[in-house]
Amino acid sequence: MANETAAEKITRFASALDQLIGRVSEDRYVLAVVLVGSLTPETIWDRESLTLWIIEADGVSRRLRSDGQDERIFRILVEDNLNIHAEVIPRSRFKQMVEGSSRTAFSCNLFAKRKLVYCDDPSIESWFKQANTLAKKDQERELLTFSTWTIHAHRHARLRLTVQGDLELARQEVIWAAHSVAHTEIIRGGKICEHGVIYKAIDARPDLFQVIYLDVISKRKSKGVLTKALDTIDGYLDETAEDFLKPLLSYLKKQNRLVPLSEISDHFAFSQVYPRHIESACEWLERKGRLEKLSAPFKLTKRSHDHLEEPAYLLPE
Repeated sequence: MANETAAEKITRFASALDQLIGRVSEDRYVLAVVLVGSLTPETIWDRESLTLWIIEADGVSRRLRSDGQDERIFRILVEDNLNIHAEVIPRSRFKQMVEGSSRTAFSCNLFAKRKLVYCDDPSIESWFKQANTLAKKDQERELLTFSTWTIHAHRHARLRLTVQGDLELARQEVIWAAHSVAHTEIIRGGKICEHGVIYKAIDARPDLFQVIYLDVISKRKSKGVLTKALDTIDGYLDETAEDFLKPLLSYLKKQNRLVPLSEISDHFAFSQVYPRHIESACEWLERKGRLEKLSAPFKLTKRSHDHLEEPAYLLPE
């Protein structure tokens, strides 16, 4: 609303949330509601809607044709003319999120605070308290995630620049890589930062982000500026990737064999580490001499013979 102060907006949002809770409390199939993101003067300025997780009983999901085959179900509700963006989550899948065995795990929303604003299930309340912390394993998983994203963006930026000579698309990839580095820096400090992650990272590492971000967005596009940024990101990865890729390296060490890429991807399937990002990370480690790259037979279909090959990686002893 025009000329609305932050305090007035917070009051309006809180009132709409209270009204919604009053409604869902009458529905025995709604077990809990989680507010995603805080209602504070720091965060309220860019909010046009509330974001919620609505946890429902198993087996009662109402699917629409617009949901397609996606596991996740999103609904837009309204209270007092305020739109409410809600993800409707069955109880069993919420438990998987808490345990980190779902691709929509708690840690995937690391940069948004969460508050259980309604609960009619003691187990859910217990799971929430257990998960709504930055556990060590979550931190390691998130560092792996953003490091693979950084490596992937860096890889494509270098190709855009050196092979295609496309300064604009290379610049975009460098900026994406810089944002991933920013998230990594915040995560390694064990912080939760709902807004302005890049600015918090700049404050913490001004010299680094001057080269990989500020110069890239403020200076005239040139191969020299982008090459310097890419070289700096590569140096950053040289210093940090060994630690940040620890879950990947530990997995390969435990396997103590040649592991096909599809197996590695399957192992990290329930996180935000995607197969193409895993490939980029393994290729980067291979170039740095940390992994050996070979190939392994691959069946394209259930009935196929081993006619194809896929990348496979081995951690040297």
